[in-house]
Amino acid sequence: MKQFLEKKEKGFFCSAAAIVLFSVGLVFYRMLTAVSFETTERPVTVILFSFAAILMSLIASYKDFGKVPSIAAYALSVIAFFTLLEGRTSYLAFYFSGDVMNTGLSPYMVASFVCYLLGMLASLFAVIFEEDKGERPAFKKDDLKVIIPMICVIGVLALFVGLNANANRAEPGAASAPVHTGVTDKGSAEPEKAANYKTPSEPEDKWQGYTGEQYYNEDNDSKTIAYQLVGHGEVDAGQPAVFDALLNLYDDGEMVMSVFGRGNAYQYFGYWTNVNDENLWFCVMDYMVVGMDEICTIDYGYDLTGHFDTFTVNVALGLADGGVFVRNIPAGGDGSVQYPSIKEWFASFGYDMPEKKAIGEAEAEAEILFSFTSDSENYLLDIYNDGTYTFTFKTAGLVETGTWDYHNWRMNLTDANGNVMNADKENPEHEMRLHYVSPTDERVNRDFTAPSSAWGVAFKGQGDYEPPVKPKTEAKAEETPAEKTVLFSFTSDSENYLLDINTDNTYTFTFKTAGLVEEGTWEYKDWKMTLTDANGRVTEVDKENPEHEMRLHYVSPTDERVNRDFTAPSSVWGVAFKGQGEYPAA
Repeated sequence: MKQFLEKKEKGFFCSAAAIVLFSVGLVFYRMLTAVSFETTERPVTVILFSFAAILMSLIASYKDFGKVPSIAAYALSVIAFFTLLEGRTSYLAFYFSGDVMNTGLSPYMVASFVCYLLGMLASLFAVIFEEDKGERPAFKKDDLKVIIPMICVIGVLALFVGLNANANRAEPGAASAPVHTGVTDKGSAEPEKAANYKTPSEPEDKWQGYTGEQYYNEDNDSKTIAYQLVGHGEVDAGQPAVFDALLNLYDDGEMVMSVFGRGNAYQYFGYWTNVNDENLWFCVMDYMVVGMDEICTIDYGYDLTGHFDTFTVNVALGLADGGVFVRNIPAGGDGSVQYPSIKEWFASFGYDMPEKKAIGEAEAEAEILFSFTSDSENYLLDIYNDGTYTFTFKTAGLVETGTWDYHNWRMNLTDANGNVMNADKENPEHEMRLHYVSPTDERVNRDFTAPSSAWGVAFKGQGDYEPPVKPKTEAKAEETPAEKTVLFSFTSDSENYLLDINTDNTYTFTFKTAGLVEEGTWEYKDWKMTLTDANGRVTEVDKENPEHEMRLHYVSPTDERVNRDFTAPSSVWGVAFKGQGEYPAA
């Protein structure tokens, strides 16, 4: 062995290193594709190019005929590496852009990248270094006795691993095999093939124009389910987790996917289509945390292909770079309905899905009078003007409601079990302080406070409060959005805060996340603008700066902790005021 190695030069060792690195990298890549699948890559392509690079490196290490094998090995290794890189770029972009799903970076993916990169470099050095001590290797007939077995072994392995990598995973865009019903004709040994996939009764255009609230408010319990699939996925990327999914494709074309994992419940809404009777595809437009009644708009795309008993749900999140991050959930079942209601499916995990209440009802019937706060934004306690409250534990998706009363300067909350909680305000700061205990689980409890600037303004300095007799919806009807026209808007460094200047000399401040909306008045005279809030506090707008921007620091009259800097460029306020120093113009 020593004599054999002494006769070899650097090029041989580089080719040998490339063989080892690509072989190890291929093992890690196979482990990666077993747990994580990307719609932007085709594992067979990566695997075949990897085997081809290994084959040419083997030939180059045996005899480098005019450097053709080593150059071919390098070219194939480059293609294999960049095919892998292209397929996982969106995964990396997703991770480095915030990793909101806490997936982490797969160690298999990192190991694959490192091995493929080093293997490519080793192939490059094999091209650079000379071989066979200056002699130009010539092809001989006897060389075929070594080369042909190499090609055969590599070919068989490539075919085996390539097919095995995709045996249980249908790739997007691939035509699915016919679904078998299991019913046979008289004496027929072959199962009868089922008809092509069903087609939704409603067109895609209808669902594409739906808002999140419209999706949520659909009465799905009364609809017929065309197909139902149950998915189960396990993630081990630093934080082991299990995700279960129920996918309902309704006859009319609506799609609802319910997900339960880490104690949290989610629902995704969208639509599905029949693609040329070959596969099913569905798109997710919006999602929500179950029980919170808060719709979030997203841009997901999904593919479903293959036999019903080996369906795979590829959850794809579109990224700004045009790539796609994919979470794979193998979905089982033959498409038949196992769970007539989504609530029944959630109950199988011990989760009691809250009764569905159309989004918009709570906002129409009641508005937040003020909110208690805690030392964590994960807990909310909102007091509504109709005598009800809502407690929210975001992470667990827990939402509880109850009633409250405020008489003789005392406030009490009564939960769903009839337990009464007293709010204490006998303290130097005159804060309302309350220890809330969940009627669902006593382990969920929290201390809340409300400053006097919040509850005092809400109760207008009075010791008693009576809910309004007339519903808030009627009061809102008197002031429609059409009657309140925005003259111009201030902007901040966050889209979460809005400050609109209306033509009727009122302004509207909005803090989206907290659902806080405040109004006040404004005036503009002698080139100076001032805002007056609900407590009578006046805020002056400064425009004495080189850019002639209008700048102001807005402080919420409800809670001083809510404050923001706003600006309006001269191109905005100047046009709005038509270059005049008064509004309305004299």
